[in-house]
Amino acid sequence: MATRQQRKHRSALINILVRIRRERPDLPEPEIELAAGRVVVGGARITNPRTLVRADAPLALDTPAPLRGTRKLEAALAAFAVDVRDRVALDLGASTGGFTIALLGAGARRVYAVDAGHGQLLGRLRQDPRVVNLERTNLGELDRARVPEPAALVTMDLSYLAIARAIEQLGGVGFAPDADLIALVKPMFELALARAPTDDATVAAAIAHARAGLEASGWRVMATSPSPIAGGRGAVEAFVHARRSG
Repeated sequence: MATRQQRKHRSALINILVRIRRERPDLPEPEIELAAGRVVVGGARITNPRTLVRADAPLALDTPAPLRGTRKLEAALAAFAVDVRDRVALDLGASTGGFTIALLGAGARRVYAVDAGHGQLLGRLRQDPRVVNLERTNLGELDRARVPEPAALVTMDLSYLAIARAIEQLGGVGFAPDADLIALVKPMFELALARAPTDDATVAAAIAHARAGLEASGWRVMATSPSPIAGGRGAVEAFVHARRSG
C-alpha cells in the first residue's frame, strides 16, 4: 500500500503539455518547443509530450540566439515598413530558416521555404504547420503545384546566383497584385566577382544590376537599404525592396 508521502508525490504530478499551456499561454505551439528540446523542467530537458512532471518543479524555456539571417530581415522589414501580417510568403534560399523565422515572427500566415539544398532547415521549422518545406527545389521548378497560393511577399537570400538572374526564373509562380519583394544583394554573386568587394562603387553597381533585373521582370524598386550585418568574411551587403508592377 502506498504511503501518504507517495500519494502526495503522485498527486503533484502533471502532464508537461498541460503545465506548459497553463504557465506559458504565450506559446501557440508548445509541442514544437518540446520537439526542439527547449523545455527544461527541474534541470531535465523534456521532449516527450506525455511526460509527467512535478507541478512545483522549475520550468524554463531555452531561447536560442537569433540567426544572422533573422536579424538581417527584421532590420529590412523595419527599414522598408513592410507589413507581413497574415500574408503568404515565399522565402527563396531558405537554408536554415533565418528569414523564415523573421517572417513568422512578423505574422506571416504561411511561408514556403525554398532551397536547392536539403537537410538545412531547422527542425522546429520543419514541424511548424505554417511552414511548407520545399528543399531540393530549384527556382525554375517552382510552379502553382508547389506553391498553390499567390505569394504576397517574396524574400531572397541567395548564394552563387544574382538576383537579376533569379527573378526571371519565377515565371511559374503566382503573385498577389500588391506583392512585395525584399532581396539581399550580395555584390560578389550579383556581379560574378572573385572576392567580396567592400568599396561603395562596386556595391552600388551590384544594387543597380539587381534593380535592372527586377524591373525587367515586372517589379518596381521602391527603396534600398544597407544590411546592418555583414556577410561572410565581412562582405558588404544591401537590401532592395520592390513591389509587383500592376
